[in-house]
Amino acid sequence: MFLRYINPAIVSPQEMGIVSRPIPSHIKRGLMLMSKILQNIANHVEFSKEQHMLPFNDFLREHFEAGRKFFIEIASDCETVDQTAHNLSFISDANVLALHRLLWNHQEKIGDYLSCSRDHKAVGRRPFDKMATLLAYLGPPEHKPVESTSGLLFSSYARWSSIDMSSTNFEEFIVKHNMHQKEEFKSIKSLNIFYQAGTSKLGNPVFYFISRRYKIGEVNADLLIYHVILTLKPFCQQPFELIVDFTHTNSDNRFRTDFLQKWFTVLPEVAYNSVHACYIYNCNGWVREYTKFHELILAPLRGNRKIIFIDNHSRLSDYVDPEQQKLPGATLALEEDLKVFNNALKLSHKDTKVSIKVGPTALQITSTEKTKVLGLPVMLNDVYYASEVDEVCLVDDNQFSLSIINEATPLSFIHNDCDNIVQAIIHIRNRWELSQPDSVTVHQKIRPKDVPGTLLNMALLNLGSCDPTLRTAAYNQLCALTATFHLKIEGQLLETSGLCIPSNNTIFIKSVSEKLAHNEPHLTLEFLEECIQGFGKSTIELKHLCLEYMTPWLANLVRFCKPSDESRRQKQVAGILEKLVTLTIEETQMYPSVQAKIWGSIGQVPELIDMVLDSFLQRSVKSGLGSPMIEIMADTAVALASANVQLVSRKVIGRMCRALSKLPNNALGPVTPATVVDKTCHSPTAMLEQHMMWADIAILARYLLMLSFNNCLDVIRHLPYLFHTVSFLVYSGSVSMRAATHGLVINIIHSLCTCNSPSFSEDTQRVLMLSLDEFALPKFYQMFGISKVKSAAVTAFRSPHRHIGDWYSEHSYSECTVSSGCASGPQSDRERLPLQSLETIADALLEIMEACMRDIPDCDWLDTWTSLAKSFAFCFNPALQPRALIVFGCISKNVTDDDMKQLLRILVKALEVFNDLALLEALIMCLTRLQPLLHPESPIHAALFWVSLSVLQLDETALYAAGLALMEQNLHTLDSQGAFDNKTLEQVMMETREPLEWHFKQLDHAVGLSFRSNFHFALVGHLLKGFRHPAPGTVSRTCRVLTALLALAARPNRDKFQLTHRTVAYLTALVCVSEEVRSRCHVKHSLPKWLPDNCDHYCPSTDHHQSSMLIQPTTHSYRRKTEEHSTGKSPHSSGSHSPHLPSIANQDGEGRAHSVQHGSAERDLTDADSGLDVAETEGRSTPADDAERPASARSGDCDYSEHSSKSDKDISRNSLLDPSVLSDFTTQALVLTVLATLVKYTTDEDEIRILYQYLAEGSVVFPKVFPVIHSLLDMKINHVLMHCHDQVILSAVQSIIQNMIASEDASQQQLHYMQSCGFGGLWRFAGPFTKNQCTAENSELFVYCLEAMVETCLPGEVRDRPPPPDPDPAPRHRNVQ
Repeated sequence: MFLRYINPAIVSPQEMGIVSRPIPSHIKRGLMLMSKILQNIANHVEFSKEQHMLPFNDFLREHFEAGRKFFIEIASDCETVDQTAHNLSFISDANVLALHRLLWNHQEKIGDYLSCSRDHKAVGRRPFDKMATLLAYLGPPEHKPVESTSGLLFSSYARWSSIDMSSTNFEEFIVKHNMHQKEEFKSIKSLNIFYQAGTSKLGNPVFYFISRRYKIGEVNADLLIYHVILTLKPFCQQPFELIVDFTHTNSDNRFRTDFLQKWFTVLPEVAYNSVHACYIYNCNGWVREYTKFHELILAPLRGNRKIIFIDNHSRLSDYVDPEQQKLPGATLALEEDLKVFNNALKLSHKDTKVSIKVGPTALQITSTEKTKVLGLPVMLNDVYYASEVDEVCLVDDNQFSLSIINEATPLSFIHNDCDNIVQAIIHIRNRWELSQPDSVTVHQKIRPKDVPGTLLNMALLNLGSCDPTLRTAAYNQLCALTATFHLKIEGQLLETSGLCIPSNNTIFIKSVSEKLAHNEPHLTLEFLEECIQGFGKSTIELKHLCLEYMTPWLANLVRFCKPSDESRRQKQVAGILEKLVTLTIEETQMYPSVQAKIWGSIGQVPELIDMVLDSFLQRSVKSGLGSPMIEIMADTAVALASANVQLVSRKVIGRMCRALSKLPNNALGPVTPATVVDKTCHSPTAMLEQHMMWADIAILARYLLMLSFNNCLDVIRHLPYLFHTVSFLVYSGSVSMRAATHGLVINIIHSLCTCNSPSFSEDTQRVLMLSLDEFALPKFYQMFGISKVKSAAVTAFRSPHRHIGDWYSEHSYSECTVSSGCASGPQSDRERLPLQSLETIADALLEIMEACMRDIPDCDWLDTWTSLAKSFAFCFNPALQPRALIVFGCISKNVTDDDMKQLLRILVKALEVFNDLALLEALIMCLTRLQPLLHPESPIHAALFWVSLSVLQLDETALYAAGLALMEQNLHTLDSQGAFDNKTLEQVMMETREPLEWHFKQLDHAVGLSFRSNFHFALVGHLLKGFRHPAPGTVSRTCRVLTALLALAARPNRDKFQLTHRTVAYLTALVCVSEEVRSRCHVKHSLPKWLPDNCDHYCPSTDHHQSSMLIQPTTHSYRRKTEEHSTGKSPHSSGSHSPHLPSIANQDGEGRAHSVQHGSAERDLTDADSGLDVAETEGRSTPADDAERPASARSGDCDYSEHSSKSDKDISRNSLLDPSVLSDFTTQALVLTVLATLVKYTTDEDEIRILYQYLAEGSVVFPKVFPVIHSLLDMKINHVLMHCHDQVILSAVQSIIQNMIASEDASQQQLHYMQSCGFGGLWRFAGPFTKNQCTAENSELFVYCLEAMVETCLPGEVRDRPPPPDPDPAPRHRNVQ
């Protein structure tokens, strides 16, 4: 009485209508204390815990008797026994049907028994006659189908004996009988017997099995198994952890033996293998007995180390963080407000030491000595709720007994403080009894507190009826309702008969609803429940009316979801929102009105946005990717944003950023609301689509697309977060998803063009318009992975439902190493993103951002984006880290030595495992982009040269291209800083490696190229491999790097083509691809006189120009043919090569080299590269090309211009194979070996012709050295003689053969001599790219060398990085309006 009626009215008089104004807090506290006093008087209990209430105990004792008399008085005036109506509410329909069937089937036996009974005369036949008459009146009992009652399709274990009980067959059997569509299966899901929630400290998903929620006979065990399979299915390919809550488990929750066996048979084996740990929480005595009884079945689990018994909540926190634990509230409540009595003894056949814990609602008996369960030591904890306590009594001062309902024998305990234990148990038993509602029969649907809301909805709805009589009755009902429940309506309502109310009274109904919503907010939940329930049954006209009077109440929902409110109220609000979502989906005719009225109104309540979005996402995830549900929910999000663009956009973008950016391992510093521990990094996957969070990310991406039109994403405030999201989503998911990402970018740029504030300048508008056109080009379609799509907009809104299976199946992904020269083939949805494409996209987005930032004072967009990218770049995540590294390298405006050292440390870790080439390539590309930003004095500049060189040694096509780009950038940066002004290239580089010479010697030995023996030829030996690269862009870059090295090595000599010991290596490497080199370092000796007569056009003369024609290709070069073949273009007219050498790189105003953007995905570098690729250029040079060259390259051109004016006699003195310059045996051998290596691996006929002419001259000039390369030429010469018809090549080969025979020297063997001078691997390393075992060895040596370099030779210390910015929930002050 006091607990449920009197005290609530005292504590909250405003909710009961006693007062009209809210109660001040200090008065409310006094009312609360008053209610406590009254409650203790009613319970006959004094205060003991609360010290401040102890002075009231005398007052309590004085009024105990008065309280007792009060209860007697209110209970004395009652009906007699004869008048009392028996309450049969506890009898269920199922019990009545069972009794009816029992009596009908056995009525004859009952009659016979009564006739034979000794008490026949006393009882008589009248009772049986009455029963027979009643049964005849009722007729035979109903025989419902098996499915309609319990749905136990598999009620007999024998039924399973003929079925192959595998996981697949089980699922097929369930689906075949449509059991998953029945309400019973849906109800099992709602019981939350088995569910997934949160992650463990190891990052594994955690599943919960709440044993007490399974009731034998009430829950279909087969459907429960099917529900478990469906719940585990998305996670069973990865480790997961299981928590089994055995709190209060008893025989009612047991599995029958046949179903227990079925668990081990039906569940897929992968599920058992993937269990990382199983935590048994609150194991009790019944569980121990159950495991003993089924010992044979449970034998596989006996002693299993994966099973961990947990006896308290704090120990569970060792494995799962408290905020990640999702145990039921009833389980957790058992450890609150406990009175613990230790050192008790439980009397039984074996006395047991226990602790007795008495809480507010339950009693716990916890053993203090461990016993064995499944072979593992366990402390048992038996829980008995207050409702189960039948009797507790003292036996003597030290012993008491406890009787539990449904327990055969009472429990006996010995303890020194039995009196207090008994009093505590009696107290919780009394509290439970007082908390039970009275036995008045209440309608199941309408509770007393629901009456005003139900009647109010009935009155308002019927006021819009077409029937005048019904409208009048509804008005009178509204009058009676306001009078009865004292509802405050401003205005006079007068109940009248015969009142004429027009049918169009919407304004009146809406005004009444608005006043009641304002004055009586406590009716909100019940009123909205009734409105939603009646909405579907109403006509279309009444539905519109219902929306009108529902809308004012929606804003009141926020009153019931505050943190201080009861969780029950919050759940009720969530339930109403869920029903509103269902209403939106089902009411197709009312769809526009529902969007505008309901969700437009809810969008105006900021506190509800999070809860609404949670409901949207849960619905979307349940429906699956590509379902219409996602489109409806995303469309509804637009309606939400229409009322509050800034808030909704911040919430959606914030959720997306957190779904991507919640990082592990403290990689970003301390845990904050913006960096709560996550999901994409805790269980890292090779591709984003394979991750368990992919569904959420894809759905949020859909929301972003819907909101991106008309600036509903508030792009001015969120541009860095949007670009950050785009960089991770590009090229991900199905074709529809990729098209949606492309559409998101277009809509963002469009919103920037059309937004009113800020106002962008004409230049910025021009950049934005050009960007819109640029992103619509086919090359950007290819970069976004939609090259075969005609219209990205059409594809973005096409349902991708058919692709759903691809994104959930681990086996639908194939690892693909994509390099800049990856062979073209049919496009697949599951290919990896080419990193060069992302580099181009990042540059385009950066250009947009920088253009806009110029018009916004103090704008921090770029800093925010850089911080986001940096946070991912330094955190392990195979799916996203390579992307973050590329973006970080593209958008950074400054970099420190610490950052570079950290990148090198990550490179060390990646090389140690050497299983993620994309990460390695991204790291090298990032270093390439960041190097120009380093301080000029940093020693890391020179160190990066050796890093790039070591990357070349790894013999991987993708890494070779990236390493070559890093070397090109490194040389340009060092040259622009004047590093080679006072020292030669060799001096600068060898001084850098001096402290690590021991490590580098091992690398040299592994490759077979010794820098200590000859720096320039060792460097050329690494670069010759670039000619064999499958990507034309990398071949071009190889030529550029060799040309740049030639210019650097020739200093201070102004003529870089002058043959010297420093330049001969580069001239030799370039001779077959550069006409300029051939014209300046020509063949000195003519062809032999026995050249056939029909080859007059090849005959040499004394004229230099005629002689040089011998080595000019007569058709387009091999490089051009290769490029045309790979791109599918037809060859254009050939011509002479450009006589001008290329520059190393083109620079922008900030001194950043653009030539590092390599590969097929390069942005508009065709023209720039055409001036740099020696072998691909036409015989023209534009002024612009010449102007962009570095001073070093231009000086070389000027040298040549001056030198060309000299006499032919001066020019002819410079020969590549000049014995007066190449005087030592080793240099001669290296030159010939380089030429022989080039001819060994080339397939281009022009290059073969050129190289054989130089080799023919070498056989004449260096007859003693030539035998060194005999073994390299043998097979190639044999092939030429058998298959070649080119007379120039044949003449050169014949000349070589003659000279070889004339000067054969067996003492010079190629392998032996080249190894002795440190170049045994020159010809071998320069060959085609192959997968060989040397890569692993080189990688290991590279790791040792790089690790030593980072830790000992480079400056800087790695400091903690700040957490990345987050758009939500903490909004930050921005200068952007």
